[in-house]
Amino acid sequence: MPRYFLNLRHKERLFADPEGDELADDAAARAYAVEVAGDLIRDGKLTLIRSWLDCLFEITDGTGRRVATVAFVDAAVEGPREREYTDFVN
Repeated sequence: MPRYFLNLRHKERLFADPEGDELADDAAARAYAVEVAGDLIRDGKLTLIRSWLDCLFEITDGTGRRVATVAFVDAAVEGPREREYTDFVN
């Protein structure tokens, strides 16, 4: 199963995801990023980031290819959804 990395961009700074997650495909990686962004908006407490709405995920695959960009503001608009981990894997 492919590995995807949710690299967090806050303004000019990029925080690389060192571990990544195994997800079924590009669409599953995007859906997972929306879910994680929503969780961070609701629950994230990090003094370095004052507003999660200024952030986005730059999603890359195991080869370093950027497969999607997910703005946290879009995750806030899409709203929370109940998901199971199996929604993201085969």
